[in-house]
Amino acid sequence: MATQVKNGIMPKKKRFSLVTYIKETKQELKRVTWPTKKELLKNTGIVLTVVISFTILVWLLDTALSGALAFILK
Repeated sequence: MATQVKNGIMPKKKRFSLVTYIKETKQELKRVTWPTKKELLKNTGIVLTVVISFTILVWLLDTALSGALAFILK
């Protein structure tokens, strides 16, 4: 929430209230557009594919560079 400055004077900070925090959090969660099950599964598949692809790429680079370093150090 943005703080409004009036006449060049900052308003006093409000004390933290757990009850107010929980109420505001519930209000915000009602505004969230949640994905459908189909969208969720599609996006999860994309994320897993990218993670697995990069894991394989890093493994291949690590193996190649380790082999090259071992060959140089012989």
